[in-house]
Amino acid sequence: MNKIAITQSASQQALWFLAVGASAALVHFLILISVVNFTTVSPAWANVVAFLIAFIVSFFGHFYLTFSQSNSSTDKHSSNNDDYIKNRRTSVNKTPSSWRHSLPILLKWFASSLLGFIANQSLFVLGLSWFGERYYIIIWLVVTGVITVMTFALGKLWAFKS
Repeated sequence: MNKIAITQSASQQALWFLAVGASAALVHFLILISVVNFTTVSPAWANVVAFLIAFIVSFFGHFYLTFSQSNSSTDKHSSNNDDYIKNRRTSVNKTPSSWRHSLPILLKWFASSLLGFIANQSLFVLGLSWFGERYYIIIWLVVTGVITVMTFALGKLWAFKS
């Protein structure tokens, strides 16, 4: 494998991480806003609910797109971008045995995400206590941005490492 293929794969992986992460963050944010605005739940508890729902988007997106568990390393380095995307979407065998194989990955990603969420929630609650609940949107955006780097490192180096 040449250096260009490795660089292209790393940059594509980073782009997928950002796209999936942004999608999960958007789901998280919309759930957070909805729960706060349409219920009597506090922003801190609404953030827990939003995390759990966004985790589902995050796991499946990262599993199938960002950190695809391909059987062939050549799938990840296709020169044709359409083939690359197609191979990533079809690289996971959907038999029951593949899901048993995927369970440890799910558990590792949940642990990584939970660690990120604990850090996120701790900083979020701290920010709420310092600045007040009326600033919850700004606090959430800043904290989420900070925690994203840690979550990527855990996903790449541990949870989805094949």
